[in-house]
Amino acid sequence: MAVPSSGELSLNSIYNELDDDNYSGVTTNSNVSLTDLSDGTVATINTNNGASIPDGSEPHGMSEFYSYDHDKTKR
Repeated sequence: MAVPSSGELSLNSIYNELDDDNYSGVTTNSNVSLTDLSDGTVATINTNNGASIPDGSEPHGMSEFYSYDHDKTKR
């Protein structure tokens, strides 16, 4: 499941999307960093998402992940 397109986001859930392709996953991760999520440290950012990808530049913002789908394939 992709990151929602609106509403409140969770760092842990963004981590789950990057690590397990499941924003709604139940895995609890410790020491989650917005920088590590945004710059490819946790997982390489999937560029098949068009505008729905974090820009990798500081300042990082959770809103950059709206609608991001880590396992989306190019169509």
